[in-house]
Amino acid sequence: MISAWQFCDVFREQWKREDAGIIHPIYLDARPWTEFMLGFLNRVSEKLSLQMARQFYYLDCVYYQKETNVYGNGGYPACLQVLIEHENRRDVETEMYKLLMFRSPLKVLIFYDHDETWLQKKLSTLLKMRQRVDGYWAEADNTEYLFLIGNREDENQLPRWRYLIVNGGRFSYVDVPPPLTFLC
Repeated sequence: MISAWQFCDVFREQWKREDAGIIHPIYLDARPWTEFMLGFLNRVSEKLSLQMARQFYYLDCVYYQKETNVYGNGGYPACLQVLIEHENRRDVETEMYKLLMFRSPLKVLIFYDHDETWLQKKLSTLLKMRQRVDGYWAEADNTEYLFLIGNREDENQLPRWRYLIVNGGRFSYVDVPPPLTFLC
C-alpha cells in the first residue's frame, strides 16, 4: 500500500526532474497540460512500481438522488445509490470487477446463464473475487450485491429471471453458492 506521504515524496522528486522550459509554455493550454500531467503521473507510477491506466472502468449505469447540495459544475452527487453492470456474454468477471472498484450501498450485476454447471462455477468465482478484493481494501459489510440472472432454458423465448442477494459481510461461502430464486 502506498501512503500519502510516499506519493508526495515521489511526486516532488519527479517534479524536480521535469524540464520547466518544456512544460511552462503549455501550462495554460488545458488539453496539452492534461496530456503532460497524465504523462507525468505515469512517470510517478513507474517510480512507485505501479501500473497506471487511463479511462479506467466505465460503469454501464448508476442511480443517484438529485440533490440540491451537489459538487462541481456537473452536479456530482455525494453518493451513487446503485451501480449496475450488464453482460450478455460469458465474461461476467470483468463486470464484477467494475462493481468491486466503486463504492455504493447496492451493486447489481445482470447476466445470463448458459447451463447450471456453468452458473454455479461462475457464482463461486464472483464470490471469490469479492473476497480477494476485500483482502486489499474491504468495503462496508452492509453493501448489498444483487445478481440478476436471465435463465435461458429456451433461446427463442425471453429469459426467466432468477436472483441472488448477497450482503457484503456474507461473501464467505464460495464453493457452493446458495440456490437461486425465480423473480419472474
